[in-house]
Amino acid sequence: MADPGTAAAASNPVAAGAMGISAIMGFKASQAAAKQARLTAEYNAKVAENERILLQRSARDEQARLRQGSDKLISAQRVAAAKSGVVTGTGSNLLALRDTYMNTEMDAIAIRYASSIQEQAKTAQAAMLRAAGASRASAIKTQAYANLLEAGAKTATLMG
Repeated sequence: MADPGTAAAASNPVAAGAMGISAIMGFKASQAAAKQARLTAEYNAKVAENERILLQRSARDEQARLRQGSDKLISAQRVAAAKSGVVTGTGSNLLALRDTYMNTEMDAIAIRYASSIQEQAKTAQAAMLRAAGASRASAIKTQAYANLLEAGAKTATLMG
């Protein structure tokens, strides 16, 4: 013997139609959510890429400040050597200047290296954000199709 509720539903095409429309609306909403997930991931990736550019600029500014400080130190060393009356042909004054130049270059190299590591991290972060967004969008779309198929099966059952 058939269930009275099922028999009533089978003879009610309005309920089946409403379920079908509801399934389609849910599918469309899921598609929009998948698109939004992808767009959000792309936005976050662009933010990470912009942060990478800011890191590049910061490293360039830091190197400029380092070189300015070094130039001031070198000028002070030259003035001190000139005041002392010592000839700078060879000897400790030239060695001191050489050390200052070398230390400045070593510090600049360290700044560039640290900056490149941070830039690579931002590039990787942007790629991971894009991949996560694509994965999330794909999962939402897959679930939307599954829900649509399930609702179609239920609608077909209601139609008899």
